[in-house]
Amino acid sequence: MIQIRRTYLASRLSLYYRAIAAGIAMTAAMLAPVNAYDRPPTSEEKDACMEDVFRLCSSLIPNRTAITACLRSKQDSLSRKCRYVISRRDSSEKSSGSK
Repeated sequence: MIQIRRTYLASRLSLYYRAIAAGIAMTAAMLAPVNAYDRPPTSEEKDACMEDVFRLCSSLIPNRTAITACLRSKQDSLSRKCRYVISRRDSSEKSSGSK
């Protein structure tokens, strides 16, 4: 009788841990970047825009989303390289959003 209870409890505990693991995996998948706008910048993109970030949006560091919005709002003042990076990210966002 005791052996049956231990086996039953072990199987229930195993199910419990599997449910927790599945919940964690689903949460991680939901928080993953969905499109180019959400993904972190590559090292090339950072290099292209670093000077513009410090010159135009330094008060927003380290908020990546706010920095990107700041750069978008000041496109006329951006360097040519950074303007290209921002426009490429915007076009990637539009193409991935239309799927």
